[in-house]
Amino acid sequence: MRMKAEFIGTLEVVGEIAHVKEKDGWLILNVRTTTPAGWNLRAAFTHEDLVTMIKLMLRPSNLRYIIFGFGKPRDQKRLPEY
Repeated sequence: MRMKAEFIGTLEVVGEIAHVKEKDGWLILNVRTTTPAGWNLRAAFTHEDLVTMIKLMLRPSNLRYIIFGFGKPRDQKRLPEY
């Protein structure tokens, strides 16, 4: 997983999902970074956030990528701009 934080300049972090758990009505996603090493990033999702994410994932272009893996990034060293 690659993430970019605009508020820290052009910092881009690389990491893996460590675990997901429910706590106090929130779904907590914990990502442990490999570059820079040793960071822990957490995101808390509400039920509405998850419904929105599922709707976005069900868009045809996103669903095609999820199922078949088409359009894998050529340059895995940089995040695409959007």
